Amino acid sequence: MNTSIEYIFKENYKEGECMDIKFETKEEFFSSIDLNKNILTDEDVEIYGYIRENYKKVSFMNIDEICAELDLDEKSINSFSSKVGFSDYEGLRNNLRQIIMAQLKSTERFKISMDLKKIDINRIAEMVISKEIKNLTNLLGSIDVETLKEIMEEIINAEDMIVVATRASAPIAIYAEYIFNRIGKKTRKIISGGTENFDDIVAIERNALVLAFGFARYPKETVRALNFFKKKNFKIISITDNLMSPLAHFSNLVLTVPYESVSFTDSYAVPISIVNILVILLSQYDEEKTLKYLNEFEDIAKDMGFFF
Repeated sequence: MNTSIEYIFKENYKEGECMDIKFETKEEFFSSIDLNKNILTDEDVEIYGYIRENYKKVSFMNIDEICAELDLDEKSINSFSSKVGFSDYEGLRNNLRQIIMAQLKSTERFKISMDLKKIDINRIAEMVISKEIKNLTNLLGSIDVETLKEIMEEIINAEDMIVVATRASAPIAIYAEYIFNRIGKKTRKIISGGTENFDDIVAIERNALVLAFGFARYPKETVRALNFFKKKNFKIISITDNLMSPLAHFSNLVLTVPYESVSFTDSYAVPISIVNILVILLSQYDEEKTLKYLNEFEDIAKDMGFFF
């Protein structure tokens, strides 16, 4: 039984507040704060001085950490952030983080994260797990339902899908190819910039949908692939971390999601969750087709002895 796309989205999803993303460069960021210097107290000037001197480190620091570093309370930090044009410290930090993430080397991320936490198994485990929980919580509170709805409509109408995700994002493409094919949506992946990945593109209909994943630091292989598909007039949807992402330039639709990682490692909880959301919505849209392919999979799994 087919289910309409309107029915799938009939629930009233909670809409969260957008991040305070205002500036694209650190020069713009600090110039804006300089314009407000006349309203800053001595305490504010101390906060600003620390942020300016340690802006890369600050982009990784939560409010508890910067409070401890400056021996100030949350009220003081949030008050400063409000005076210079942000809703709170989290908004200021998010903007600063977005600015530098595309340029920050993995070695720098490693050094910063090690500077913030002493090496302790429990603390490192807490840091990594807390970051993923925070990413997922932010996703739940800020997911763009209208864009997600448009993406679903494109997936439903597409005959084939091509998932593009290279380097650290390659596991996302591998999983997406597997899970979409499992419910009958013909999907192939591109996980590197090698020419062999494009050998059969000439046989693909131009109504195939390109679904790309890419996060800071944005792999050139992914950007080159999207440039290729755009020139060939494929429709492109990108899942990325902000609208300044180079993936957005080549895309017809862009879904931005919270994506923060710890040290030089990468985060997968949010992008994999997005894939799962899309797959479950697609399965609800056409339950009969989904059951048909799932039953076929189970028959094959039994015959081939896939599982214990």
